[in-house]
Amino acid sequence: MGIPNMSKNSVLVISECKYSYVGLSMLLKKHYGKYDIKLFSDFMHGGAKAEKIIKHDIALIFTSQNLEQSVNVIESLVSVHQQHMSSTRILVFYDDERVAKLLAILGISVELVSARMPLYLLEEKVENLLASEESGQLKVQKTRELSPAESDVIFNLLRGDSLLNIAAKRGTHPKTIFSQKYSALKKLRLRNMSTIFVAGN
Repeated sequence: MGIPNMSKNSVLVISECKYSYVGLSMLLKKHYGKYDIKLFSDFMHGGAKAEKIIKHDIALIFTSQNLEQSVNVIESLVSVHQQHMSSTRILVFYDDERVAKLLAILGISVELVSARMPLYLLEEKVENLLASEESGQLKVQKTRELSPAESDVIFNLLRGDSLLNIAAKRGTHPKTIFSQKYSALKKLRLRNMSTIFVAGN
């Protein structure tokens, strides 16, 4: 369920880069009267957790240059859709093309902005998100939508975990994990996990 509408839109900014963090805060200063803006440099404290994102009307997320941390962000976006069906509007800034390609593989549609975009276009994107309740909606392609168990397997594998370790952490049989991996890859139209990394390079 989406969170109730607030009298003042709350905006969450998550970035590990102090320069983009400070720069965006300057960009948003003129909106302080209209928006309740929360600035968090949060990658050092568990990343952009879904539970934090859904508490805000708008989330502006700068993905990390560290691919593992970006994978964590993408996992949170999947969780926002799967577990919370949140109405939070999301804008994701990226400077690693693998982020955009991995989102596409997973069938995730979200407002994406290249960090290499000129500043005036970045400002325009942010202005549009703040002004419109239609932009920034998170969607997942139905034919590629994974179950929570399948997502858990895929994201743990992306972080370099093994099927045996995932099974041990879950307290389940490795065959169950293998079956969930196979089912997930079939939905994502991939032959094996290495295809993700090739597609993401």
